[in-house]
Amino acid sequence: MKQNRRRKKRRGSNRGVGSICFIVMILLVSLSVQSHGLKEKLNVYAAQKEELQQKIDSETARTDEIKKLEEYKNTTEYVEGIAKDKLGLVYKDEIIFKPSN
Repeated sequence: MKQNRRRKKRRGSNRGVGSICFIVMILLVSLSVQSHGLKEKLNVYAAQKEELQQKIDSETARTDEIKKLEEYKNTTEYVEGIAKDKLGLVYKDEIIFKPSN
């Protein structure tokens, strides 16, 4: 009888170990699925980061162009060009040649 009781206890402990292994396996599968999902999100975020970095670079270049244009507009060369082209103004000692029609 003592041997039967010992065998029964061992069978019960084997079931417990089997249950624990099954639960651990389920947890591992769950973690691997979640890991795969996180890797996909990471790839999406990396692509977004690259796209945003390109936009930042283009806007920085555009800002530099605007600053250069602003500096050019503050020069006398720009003012003289606008005065000649749009308003037709000339210096006193300047000679104007007009094409004949």
